Amino acid sequence: MPGPGRKGKSKSNKPKTPGAGSSSASKPPSDTDAVYLTEIDNAERWDTVVNILCVLFELPDLTTRRGLKKVHTNFDSIYARIDNAYQRDRENYKIRGGIVGIFAKMCVDSILRNKLFEKGMLEKIMPLLSIDETRHLALRALGTITHHGGAKIRMEIAKHGNVLAKLIRDLPDDEKVAELGITTIAHSVLAVVEGDDVPANAQVLKQVDMVDILKTVLETIKRPHKNPRSMIDHAVELVAMSSLHSSSAFKAYPSAINFLVAGIRSKDWVTRCTCLGGLIRLYRHEAEDDQRQLDPRRFVDALRRGVPRNLNDILMDYGPVRCDTYLTLSCTNEFQKAMFTCAQDRNLYSLGLKQAAMILKTEFSVADGMFEVEDPVTKKRKIDDMGLPFKSWGESLPHCARAIRKHNKPGEEDLADILDIKYFVMRQRIPDAVNLAKKGIQRNPDQVYFYYAITLSADNVQGLRAAKKGLKCKTITPFVKYQMMQRAVEHAGDMGVKLLQEVPDVGEKKWEEGIAFLTSAVEDAKAYVEGAPPDNRHMKNVGYWFVLLTMLIREDLSPDLRELHSSLERLKLADQFSEFMGVPPPKTNLRLAQQAAVKHYPGAIKEYSRVFEELDRVKPSSSAQTLDQDKIEDDLATWLQDIRLDDGTMEEKMRCGANNHRPKVDYNHVTLYRCTWCGNPSAVLRKCSRCEKTRYCDSGCQKLHWADHKKSCKV
Repeated sequence: MPGPGRKGKSKSNKPKTPGAGSSSASKPPSDTDAVYLTEIDNAERWDTVVNILCVLFELPDLTTRRGLKKVHTNFDSIYARIDNAYQRDRENYKIRGGIVGIFAKMCVDSILRNKLFEKGMLEKIMPLLSIDETRHLALRALGTITHHGGAKIRMEIAKHGNVLAKLIRDLPDDEKVAELGITTIAHSVLAVVEGDDVPANAQVLKQVDMVDILKTVLETIKRPHKNPRSMIDHAVELVAMSSLHSSSAFKAYPSAINFLVAGIRSKDWVTRCTCLGGLIRLYRHEAEDDQRQLDPRRFVDALRRGVPRNLNDILMDYGPVRCDTYLTLSCTNEFQKAMFTCAQDRNLYSLGLKQAAMILKTEFSVADGMFEVEDPVTKKRKIDDMGLPFKSWGESLPHCARAIRKHNKPGEEDLADILDIKYFVMRQRIPDAVNLAKKGIQRNPDQVYFYYAITLSADNVQGLRAAKKGLKCKTITPFVKYQMMQRAVEHAGDMGVKLLQEVPDVGEKKWEEGIAFLTSAVEDAKAYVEGAPPDNRHMKNVGYWFVLLTMLIREDLSPDLRELHSSLERLKLADQFSEFMGVPPPKTNLRLAQQAAVKHYPGAIKEYSRVFEELDRVKPSSSAQTLDQDKIEDDLATWLQDIRLDDGTMEEKMRCGANNHRPKVDYNHVTLYRCTWCGNPSAVLRKCSRCEKTRYCDSGCQKLHWADHKKSCKV
């Protein structure tokens, strides 16, 4: 029987059917209709049923845009004919199913989809789930609608999420129900839970039992399936993307956390980063802010009580004068002496030179104290400016910067800028600090503190580039070096995970660039934890990244994570140093994610390793196999996916889920996306125009590398 987009017999042999403008909606069935109904009753495949109905309703070719435009033009009359047949033959499940198939095909057009939904299309689909013969068709229609549907329609379908979950549980041996049900649940529920601060629709989310959905989906994918890839991919997407606003469901069903942790070990980069992103988001709402300030009094009190023996031994092994504890204490004393000296000689220029030198030594170089004097009359302590243009010591920085500029000595412009940048940072004016640092780089591209200031920006691209360039400066203090290194870890880690969660195709620039970012982050994290002072306050955060990235990237890991034993012990020591200094380790988002990954790892591997091994397995083509019963029963799947342009060529299909190909990463190729000079990963590096081999962020990196590169640069 000819259908839409197919050539049939000559027109003389084709039965005449009511036209678009006729009143067939109110006519009783004709003899011609009876012929078609007989063919429908005898049809064995759903695509045949749909094709017969398309001819019966005189529908245009729904596989072309021109055909869909004709439906737009005559929508009311076309829908009236179809709905009349639906109402007239409500007991004929094949007609009802075929009509739902037609509606699903129309839903690739967003305007038609919305119109059909307003007409009650969902109410026509849901009852078909309870009929054995139409169940797969109805699920296929829901999957198509949610794939192409807008947020509002997906949310409406999400309200039936638990109905679909029950259907999957009630029919554990029906693989197609499992696949189509999970697909529809994933597409629809994600429209409800998406959003940063709040879910897209909190009201609908309250109606959905997320524990029931998570448990059903994950218990289903743990069973062996002939074609598990689609359902596992959709399960990954559902679980990872719903973690932010469904954390209570994850805590009630910890197996969902196990799933995310196990997914970090997938061989597919997109899958593992999607799972890591989901694990990090899981704790966002309960996470505490990181500790950014050090209380000088608590710090001094801690030192007076004495450093615990085990921590003291570690400091001595590293070199006490190189440790942050010593540098912070010595700079605090030095800064106080400089302030009291200034109170006597009023020499802001001299004070500024001392401050600039201390700022490059330690993070807490400027104590925001004040001058206190005793009132001779009241005998009470009060704040005094001591004849200086400031009361708060922190406010001395811009005054000292002006004094340095006023002296106008060559080479001291950088020192004045360093004071102003430090002041901006202390006052949380990061954009001002970044802008001033950029101007400073134009004057002196080898001043490392300018690059450090830019790394404090929330812009990952800008911050990472600055960190990588700054680390290549010839003159750099240990403090600034490790500050930039920890910022490089954070920026590159964030960018790598985010890029790969965008599901780029294997081999695309985004895919390789994301891997390059992650590789860069783990390299810098390793260098940091092995080289930075053990009492550095950022040791915890970089340690969290190192553990997570190692779990993400390292090829082989034991179920007990023995390879990470030293890293985890280092984190315990970092916590002890933090406690000693009077700063209890805050429960940051990254800390909670890292702890969950380590805690759940043994159970996760035991519970879900087979699932992800199955996902990672590359399967041979099945084109040579004979058609199975499922294909015969529901050949509509191909028809629903077939949408052609008016010239007959196929329209590119939307990707859904993770990549089907999971090759190993060619790390030699990945290095092409890292600057030859500073190592900054990027997909938009510029080649050396002479040799066309080395790559640079910009002309600045190229100039700095030229002394080394010119020896090997050849046309």
